[in-house]
Amino acid sequence: MAGPSTQTHEAALADIAEGQVHYWQGGPKNSPKRPLLYMHPGPQTARVQVPLLDVFAETRMVYAPDLMGMGDSSPPAPKDGQEPDMAYFAEAALRFADAVGLKEFDLMGSSLGGYAAVEMAHQQPKRVKHLVSNRLNIMSGELLEQFTKYHGPKVVPDQSGMYVTFLWSRLKDLYTYVPWFQHNAKNLRGRGLPSAEIMYITFTEQVKMATTQYMAFDAYWRYPIAEKFATLTVPVLAGADGVKLLPSAKAWDPKFSGDVIEVSESELRAYANEANAYLDAK
Repeated sequence: MAGPSTQTHEAALADIAEGQVHYWQGGPKNSPKRPLLYMHPGPQTARVQVPLLDVFAETRMVYAPDLMGMGDSSPPAPKDGQEPDMAYFAEAALRFADAVGLKEFDLMGSSLGGYAAVEMAHQQPKRVKHLVSNRLNIMSGELLEQFTKYHGPKVVPDQSGMYVTFLWSRLKDLYTYVPWFQHNAKNLRGRGLPSAEIMYITFTEQVKMATTQYMAFDAYWRYPIAEKFATLTVPVLAGADGVKLLPSAKAWDPKFSGDVIEVSESELRAYANEANAYLDAK
C-alpha cells in the first residue's frame, strides 16, 4: 500500500445519539499544532485514507471519522424522520468532535467529505479555524443528473449475490475512469489498478456500507455547494474552483485528487506538506 511503511493511525469508536462513529486517529498528543479533522471523500471511507493520514499525523493529531452510514459508523437517524441532508451529516460530525474532545480544529475534506466540511464551517465557524478544500465537484444540468442516477445508488442485497458483482465492478471502474460510469478513453485515470491489498481493503469497505451509503450521496446532490462555499467566513485553502467562488481563499493546485490512495508515498507527502504549510503559517 502507498504511504509510510509503519501505520500510526488506530481505529476507535465514539458514542453519539445515533450509535457509534467509527474513526481513525493518530499523531503526537502533545503537538503544539491544532488537530486536523479529516472528512473522507466518497464512495470511499476513512480507512482508505490512512496512508495519507499517517503523513499528516507525523506532526499533529489527526481524526478521520466515517460519515454516518459509511464505513463502520452507524446509519443516519435524523430526529424528524426525513431523509438526512448535508446539514444533518455535518451536525453529526460536529457531535463526533464533541465526543472526542475537539474544542477547535483545522478541517479538511474532498468531494463528499468536502461538502460536509463546508457545512460544518457554516454551522460552527468559530470552532473551525481553517478549512482546506480539495475538490468541490460543482455539477449541474445533465452531469448532475447522471451522477445522481449512477454514482452512489441504493444497493439492495439479493440471494444470487449480484449486488456483490456490482460493487466489485464499480470499484474497479472507480480506479479506472472518472467518473466511473463513463467508460470512454477520455475518462481514463491512466494509472491502472492499484495493488491487490488496496483492492481488498476498499472492496470490504464497499460491502459493509452497501445498503446505507446512498443516503450521504442523496444529501450531496441536493447541497447548494456554490452558494455555501461563496459565503464561508473561515480562512480557506482551495483549488481554482473554490477561489473562483470565494476570492479571499488562498489558492492551491493539488496533484492528488484525494479520492483513492493509489499514489506513491512521495505524492502523498507532497500533498500533505502543501496543506500543512498553509496551516502552519497561520
